[in-house]
Amino acid sequence: MATKRPSYLKRQKEQQRLARAQNKRDARRERKRLRDEMNAAPELVEADNLTGEAAETTPPADEAETTSEPAPE
Repeated sequence: MATKRPSYLKRQKEQQRLARAQNKRDARRERKRLRDEMNAAPELVEADNLTGEAAETTPPADEAETTSEPAPE
C-alpha cells in the first residue's frame, strides 16, 4: 500500500508554521541575550536611560576630573 503524501497546501502551511516557530525562538533568544547584557552592566543601562546616549562614548564626571591636569599655583 502506498503512503499518502500531504497536499501542497498542507505542506505550505506546515512550512509557514515551522518558520513562525523559528522566528519566535530567535526573538526569545534575542530578548534573553539583551536582558542578560542589561543585568551584566546595570550602570551602563542607567546612564543610557538618563542621557539618551551610549555610556561608553561619554566618560563619567569623576573620571573627567581625575584625568585633567592640576591647576598651576
